[in-house]
Amino acid sequence: MCRKWLPDAAIAGVARPAVEQWKRAIGSIASIAEEGFLINFGGGEPLLYKPLLELVSCAAGHNFRTNIATNAYLIDSEMAKRIGDSGLSSVNISLDSTKEQTHDYLRGVDGVYRRAMSAIELLDKYAPKELEIIICSAIYDINMDEVIGIAEWVNAHPRIKWVYFMAAMQPNNSGSNPDWQKGEFKYLWPQNKARISQVIDGLIRLKNNGYKINNQFCQLRAFKEYFNAPELFVKDGSCNLDRALHISSVGNIYLCYEWGSLGNIAGSDVAEVWHSPQADKIRQDIRACKKNCHHLINCFFEGEGPLKELIGLSKAARRFLSGHYEAGS
Repeated sequence: MCRKWLPDAAIAGVARPAVEQWKRAIGSIASIAEEGFLINFGGGEPLLYKPLLELVSCAAGHNFRTNIATNAYLIDSEMAKRIGDSGLSSVNISLDSTKEQTHDYLRGVDGVYRRAMSAIELLDKYAPKELEIIICSAIYDINMDEVIGIAEWVNAHPRIKWVYFMAAMQPNNSGSNPDWQKGEFKYLWPQNKARISQVIDGLIRLKNNGYKINNQFCQLRAFKEYFNAPELFVKDGSCNLDRALHISSVGNIYLCYEWGSLGNIAGSDVAEVWHSPQADKIRQDIRACKKNCHHLINCFFEGEGPLKELIGLSKAARRFLSGHYEAGS
């Protein structure tokens, strides 16, 4: 359901930076970021990168908070101990269902569910209590009736800090298609609009009751609008990726991947790139961007959400949808 594991033709054959180049980049970021800034080591599966925990320790040494997102398949006793010794601040473990069959189906490999459950136990045993264990759960058609169960399971688990839900998105490496949910990947998209709205309402009620759900209320309401009318989802206001910094696996530096690379850590200093005229120009372009970017609903959501600028709709449709959103229904 993800396809992040597929080869990326854009970087095929491109050399990866050396470990020391990554460490220099982390040091350069430290010169422009506030103490406690979060560095997320992403993937694919980040634990496949052998020097990963060495870089985590380097970042922790610069007083960064650090996070990895993992399917947990590689976390055995030895790896759990190494993670605990690395200074990692938090680990996001993907869990799309508390039912083994559903989770393994979505992940495409038998045994992933048991590995994830084992990893939670091993991290609890070997990692310091300061390490935050977080569950990340994506909502699809096949698991939408199990979402409430995930929230209840997390809430009852003493070691897990919280669960963060994500809305279904077009899988990576599948080309740009605004109607992706109607084609090849239709099976991922919740087909029963009334039912998915009930599920999201259930999450809102649980969060109101103090459950360990980390999504903002406005984000959960935005999920409802997105699932009911994905073609109308519009980010309200300017995009916040003008404040982001992304470095790809081959060392290319971006604010947003939709815009051009600002350089590469092999030959550019991150701090200098951050303050460059080229970066300022891209920030202006990002602020003016009105692309209906569904990625914003998950990873970079903030503020009171979408569907306030309903461009191109009739006045009647605009009034209906605005009222529907504002009511939080």
